[in-house]
Amino acid sequence: WKLISPDDENVKRLSENVFDIDEYVVDIAKKEGLPEGLKPVPEGVTVHLPCHARAQNMGGKATELLKLIPETPIDVIERCSGHGGTFGVMKETHGIAKKIGRPVFRKAAEQARGHIVSDCPLAASHILNGAAEIAAKEGKELAAKKPEHPIEIFALAYGLV
Repeated sequence: WKLISPDDENVKRLSENVFDIDEYVVDIAKKEGLPEGLKPVPEGVTVHLPCHARAQNMGGKATELLKLIPETPIDVIERCSGHGGTFGVMKETHGIAKKIGRPVFRKAAEQARGHIVSDCPLAASHILNGAAEIAAKEGKELAAKKPEHPIEIFALAYGLV
């Protein structure tokens, strides 16, 4: 909304007081530090930076968050997943969405990390499904079993889930 209605006082007030969860935790880590207890996630994480995060000029806060976890391999994919909201689930456009996302699916399948995450749950699911299809065609099984949000991996590293 900030880009659509830059002069709207309500939009300004809201945008000054709302944070993305990744951005919020990274900010706390920088200003106050984090409690002890973060454990490695040795199976690693493939993190997708969704288009909307890039459009909002947030930067790679999910990546920054995950890099706080010690000894955890992290691979970053900065490319459109092809999902685009309902575009990826509509019968008429699903095939196009898969075609657009194929380079992302391929990279996620090649990286073979234990977790595939994105700040966009639709993109994470789309990537996981596409990567699993590619792995299956190669006679392999994808290590990641479910789409996840970066904060879930952070909770895992703290032993909360």
